[in-house]
Amino acid sequence: MPEFLPEELNLIYLYDPGNLHGLIYELRSMMTVLMPDENELRNLTQGVIAKLEKLTSADYKKLCETCSPEAALLHFNLGLEQELTETED
Repeated sequence: MPEFLPEELNLIYLYDPGNLHGLIYELRSMMTVLMPDENELRNLTQGVIAKLEKLTSADYKKLCETCSPEAALLHFNLGLEQELTETED
């Protein structure tokens, strides 16, 4: 199973409807509404989709077990704090 970065896990947690094919669909749908300057999110999403397409059902189930709301929220908050600090400088 491919390794997922904390940012990738956040994306999975936010868009996961409960099944692998639905998750890939939701991520692709989200990409259609990205603005042209959102290249970082587009690249991140494309990378996540590429990794998800390699997963088996068993891998997806294991991934869901590691994607707890608490873990995702912690990584999201840490990223947000860093982003806010960078914009204040």
